[in-house]
Amino acid sequence: MADNLELHEGEVVESEVKGDYWEKTLCMYSQKSGKYWFTNQRILFRGGFTASLDLPYEEIDDVRTCSVGPFIPFMPTGVKVTMKSGKSYKLSVLGRKKIAEYIQSKLS
Repeated sequence: MADNLELHEGEVVESEVKGDYWEKTLCMYSQKSGKYWFTNQRILFRGGFTASLDLPYEEIDDVRTCSVGPFIPFMPTGVKVTMKSGKSYKLSVLGRKKIAEYIQSKLS
């Protein structure tokens, strides 16, 4: 487990996967490489110097597979997570179907 990963009380890492986070900037996406941790409470991502995500399952509205890429999404490795606030995130992982099903199973 990474040193910069602070878990909440009672939180347990259930899965750890290398992957990318596609962050939307103006008219394109930039790729941040790092690692995802799927805990019993949330999705965490740490990558590069500043890339960081903390997505509690209770705030997620929808999860589905998608394609990712800088201008035209063409790589079939994406998982789009839409929050109840309307903001969405594109995760990129191998075995995305399994990851999407795992996240879906955490939504109440």
